[in-house]
Amino acid sequence: MRGHHRGHGNSIRSLDGIIKVIKGNQGSFIEALGGLDLQVEEGEIFGILGPNGAGKTTLIKILCTLVLHDEGEAYVNSFDVQKEPGKVLDNLQAVLPGSRGFTWRLSGRQNLEFYALLYGLEDEAARKRIDYLLELTGLLERADDGYQRYSTGMQRKLLLCRGLLRDTPIILFDEPTTGLDPYSAAEFRKLLRDRLVREEGKTILMSTHNLSEAQEMCDRIAILDRGKIIACDTPDNIRYKMVDTSQFNVALHENAYVERHEEMLAQLQGITGVYRVTPDISHEGELKGLSFRIDKDMDLSAILESLLGYELSIKAINSEEPTLEDAFISITGSLPAPPWRRHRR
Repeated sequence: MRGHHRGHGNSIRSLDGIIKVIKGNQGSFIEALGGLDLQVEEGEIFGILGPNGAGKTTLIKILCTLVLHDEGEAYVNSFDVQKEPGKVLDNLQAVLPGSRGFTWRLSGRQNLEFYALLYGLEDEAARKRIDYLLELTGLLERADDGYQRYSTGMQRKLLLCRGLLRDTPIILFDEPTTGLDPYSAAEFRKLLRDRLVREEGKTILMSTHNLSEAQEMCDRIAILDRGKIIACDTPDNIRYKMVDTSQFNVALHENAYVERHEEMLAQLQGITGVYRVTPDISHEGELKGLSFRIDKDMDLSAILESLLGYELSIKAINSEEPTLEDAFISITGSLPAPPWRRHRR
């Protein structure tokens, strides 16, 4: 986004330019981010996805004013990230999983009181805000327990409480549910989606390696690869538009798997638009069904005619929707590495 256009409302406009990082003894540069043109609108959950080294964490650090970009412009609620960092931070709060800073000997409430003091909140306003946040996150009954007694999920909720003390309209998350068990992760996602966005009208920008999480939560997503945005749309549009194949399964009334079925498989595999046919054969040698990977625009009549020609009794046919994982692999050629295996920039 070149020129001096400013965003409006509760939004993020990100940089169109590059971030360079010095690499090696020769002082040569590598490009961490280049040519981004991105806008996050008020009240939406926007996800940043990408393989290892794509630049997701770098982007978040730029918006948090922790890293300065070399070229281009970035705005948060119309404030320039480089020229007006104080006003940017008045509108934005980052909640990072690796960030702790809590004192183990203090209770959850006391830790929040300490940070409220650092943030300059008045005593009465701080007390009301802390009580509200503890109720919001379900920590009220455990508020006076020592921090060392908190589970990982409770620690993550206390981290969210700290991030919400200043009540900023925009919140950034870097892999918000990393390390949480499935129940705690689902509970945390519900809290972000239902309470913070739908009820309070917050805007959330989140970086995640969890594709099912992005598909469930995000209104829109951007896929980064080598520092550039290669797809930006709703999760549904991306997974339908970016995947060229589809899969469907045919359940059969069981028949003994015999030689003529080998001939049938070869015939099915030879139909234009069929990429793969996989038989489901039981331990007893019964043909229970067939799975097909086909061109997504293919007419199924040739497949069905072939099956009926071999006198198979069809029990059911069901299709499988393309997933965000399918689209991600189609676009980038790989899956994002889990966070414990990633080298962050």
